[in-house]
Amino acid sequence: NLQLRILTTRGASVEVSMPRSGTGNAVKKEALKQLALGAHCLPFYAANLDTVLHRYKLVRTRHRQVLHSHEMLEKAGLQSGEELLLTARRTTSSATAPETLKGPTPAEVLAATKDLPATQASPPAVNIYDMVLQTDLQYDIRKILISLAQSSAFVIGAGPFADRLIGILKQRLLNRRRRDASALESLLAMGFAATRVHRALKLKNNVYGAALEWLIENPSVSGQNSLDAPASPPAMMASFSLSGFTSRRDKIEILLEIVRLHAQRDLPAAPDTVTKIIEMGFAESEVREALKRTQNNQAAACEWLVGSRSRSLTDLRDGLPTDSPVLQALLTSPQVQISLGNPKMFVAYLSMLDNYSSMSMWLSDTDTSGVLGHILRTYHEEKHIVAINQFSNLL
Repeated sequence: NLQLRILTTRGASVEVSMPRSGTGNAVKKEALKQLALGAHCLPFYAANLDTVLHRYKLVRTRHRQVLHSHEMLEKAGLQSGEELLLTARRTTSSATAPETLKGPTPAEVLAATKDLPATQASPPAVNIYDMVLQTDLQYDIRKILISLAQSSAFVIGAGPFADRLIGILKQRLLNRRRRDASALESLLAMGFAATRVHRALKLKNNVYGAALEWLIENPSVSGQNSLDAPASPPAMMASFSLSGFTSRRDKIEILLEIVRLHAQRDLPAAPDTVTKIIEMGFAESEVREALKRTQNNQAAACEWLVGSRSRSLTDLRDGLPTDSPVLQALLTSPQVQISLGNPKMFVAYLSMLDNYSSMSMWLSDTDTSGVLGHILRTYHEEKHIVAINQFSNLL
């Protein structure tokens, strides 16, 4: 008998003893029996091994030749101690003819469906989330900040921190006016026309470097439009005097005026917003005037330009109405009520009114992040409820 060593692709090996008159199928059958007894994993196995022999092949590792299933060992020249690799055969997938993959022709579809009743498409379902997202988040949050800052002014104005807080905020406003005046004087000293200087400072939010760059890059742009007139110092600035704070009412009025100054501050419109509206066919001066009156709200500015100048479009400088469900939900929240007497929260509200992007900074502050997160969550919850109620009333 020949002593043959059978290897598998999974690393198993068995020794089989076969007579020289045996065939390749006999070797495979004996090897599969021993592998099964040894609990080796086989790609194909059955109780009747004859049914799976055709799915295996034997390869002589020394000569790299296949030992055919019906070939005798003696005729193939196998020697005792030779190694053979038992591996699964590759299944040859029959190529599918392209004709069998073709779909029916339009004529065949029409003939097959001519007796079916005609149906009308159902109306599209209303997406509640689309209704919620119709409002402009940034300007809704701005109105919330104005309302909360006004409420906080009443609480802080009656507390012990009012004098110190008013002094700090007064100095900040005075410093801002000095910076604005210094930038104006420097640009006028360079020889630029006063009207163009006023317009550049207005467009660039009184940033000296940005205004100078705009004046250099736009030498032919006239300054004659509604934005040219320099902003006059607020009347309340002259009346800020700590010695005049004789009552709580005076302190509350001063804090409310500070909130109004921050809420009504004109911010420059984003260049892409101006470009988009100009592409609709409006003049640039009219576009900038509309954006100024609507606090850079693109949708409201477009309505203002076409003549729809209702009070609601130009009231973006005010807070929420007192009957607003969002404001009522916030003011009845204990977390918000406690924060109204916190001077740091009051400063945060003013900072975000000056620059909406500063919200990310205050959201990362440990003292203010909890309250701001609660405000944002409450806003989204209430707006979702309002949208659902509006949709229910339409049914």
